[in-house]
Amino acid sequence: MTDQTDRTSPLRPPPASPLDVDDLLREILLRVLPQPCTLSLASLVCKRWRRVVSDPRFLRRFGAHHRTAPLIGYFEQRFGERDIVFRPILEPPDRIPPRRFFSLGRAVAGAGREINFIQLLDCRHGRVALIDMSDKDFTLFVCDTVTGALDRLAVPPEFRSLSVNGAVLCAAGEQGHVHGACHSGPFKVVLVSMVRTDLRPIACIYSSETGMWGNIIQHDPCDIEDFPGSALYCLFCFESVEEEDDGYIPLRYGILEFDLDTQSLTVMKGLPGNDGIHRQIIKTGEGGVGLVTLSYPTLQIWHRKVSCHHVATWEPFKTVDLCHVLGLQGHERCVRRENIMGYDEDDNEIFISLDSSLFRVQLESMQFKRHSYQMTERDHISFCYPFRSFYVAGPTIAGGGGCNGYQMIQDS
Repeated sequence: MTDQTDRTSPLRPPPASPLDVDDLLREILLRVLPQPCTLSLASLVCKRWRRVVSDPRFLRRFGAHHRTAPLIGYFEQRFGERDIVFRPILEPPDRIPPRRFFSLGRAVAGAGREINFIQLLDCRHGRVALIDMSDKDFTLFVCDTVTGALDRLAVPPEFRSLSVNGAVLCAAGEQGHVHGACHSGPFKVVLVSMVRTDLRPIACIYSSETGMWGNIIQHDPCDIEDFPGSALYCLFCFESVEEEDDGYIPLRYGILEFDLDTQSLTVMKGLPGNDGIHRQIIKTGEGGVGLVTLSYPTLQIWHRKVSCHHVATWEPFKTVDLCHVLGLQGHERCVRRENIMGYDEDDNEIFISLDSSLFRVQLESMQFKRHSYQMTERDHISFCYPFRSFYVAGPTIAGGGGCNGYQMIQDS
């Protein structure tokens, strides 16, 4: 019997596993991972998986597949405190450990700053903005929460003696862009404030693409109030106001609106007689602006309506009893300290702290989730900014340099 085997031909290599082929691995991870936040868990498997899931092209596809980045926690600052910390809200195995995000306050101090007072400004699209007011030359830091990089920006001199509010925004404008995986792209910073001498609002925009601040934008009292498609809002309140020589009468309290499209400032009159009430700006279903007020146990939702004659009024939309909504019983009803800590505009949820509990309340359905919240009698009321991201490997995985894992990459 003749042996027909060709003993000189090389042995064929075994077929590759799908997990050994990057293209197949991308498709599997895109469809199999049950939650967007499990990307961080996948990044821990091995260096190859980490490289795949941190690829910006994969993140864009992943974002388009899931559409909305998950809420994984929030960054919090307590009044009088120098530091800013991350608080996770997901349950295991999706829970992101706080150590994944190093102390932002200590990171800024490690960058060579003598920290006396820092203020958390905003958290949006994978970045955190904070301002260091330790000396007369204010410095603004933009922290990339994924790579751990810090951009350091000199604040325009017009804002250096003012109470400043602001926002950090993704500058990507391509069609179909989904926020949550755009931490490495261009960004903008918007600063707004009220000039102390006459209480007139001003604004300014920084672009990472040009590395420069734009011109100072001033408020025109003749602007007609409307509901723009893309705008930022902030509350303001003053103890007293006086009429200026030119007849301009500043409001004691209200809402400052900055239209990102037209780059114009508008001052809106706030709710009458709301001193001592906790307030939070929200968006309404009609695309307008609303307010939530809290005077425990009453929670009220207000919508701002503008008539065809441009006359604006505040109308009560919903009034609820928090004891009933949250199912508080017995001693839980005796709340000593309450506060509206923040707002998640994607899910239309507000963050409410009642003594040692934190509640996330969905304003349409009034459904809520309860989280443990540590606050002692000596602690000050805090505020927070929700953090959403598809990929949260953090400095300990991404390997950022510098102090505490953060790396200074720009000084403008």
